[in-house]
Amino acid sequence: MKVTINHVQKTAGLIRKRTFHGVSVKVEFNGEELAVIRERHLDKDIILERGYSADLSDGQIEKQESRGLGKSLLKAAVSGSDALHTHLTVNKLMKAEDVFFLGTPVEAKQYEADLKNGLVTLKEWIVGNAEVEKETASFEL
Repeated sequence: MKVTINHVQKTAGLIRKRTFHGVSVKVEFNGEELAVIRERHLDKDIILERGYSADLSDGQIEKQESRGLGKSLLKAAVSGSDALHTHLTVNKLMKAEDVFFLGTPVEAKQYEADLKNGLVTLKEWIVGNAEVEKETASFEL
C-alpha cells in the first residue's frame, strides 16, 4: 500500500476571496491487498468519518441534503452507494485521489494526522483479514 499525501490550496469567491486548505490523498493498493479487499468485502468500510468539505457553500450542502429519493438512487447507481455520504471509504480511495478542503492550515494538519491514523488502521485491518491461522491451538482453562 503506497500512500501519497499532499497539501493543496484553493481560492474561491469573487468579492470576498477565501482560501481553503486541502489535503489530497492517493492510495495505491498492491494486488494482494486488492484481492483481500474484494474477497472480504472491505470496500464499504469507513476509514474516516467527516462532514462536508469547507469549500461547499451552504446552498450546495442544503441541495445535497434535500435531494429526493430518485436523485439519490441515480447518484448511487452511477457513482456507488458511498457517494451518498461524505465519509472517506476504501472504495473512494480505490477509485481515485481524494481531496478534502478545510478552512485553516491547523485544521488541515489535524485532518492529515487523523487520516494517517486511519490509513494505519486500514493496513492492519487488511493484513488481519488476509487469512485465518492454520495452526491448531489447544489450551486448558
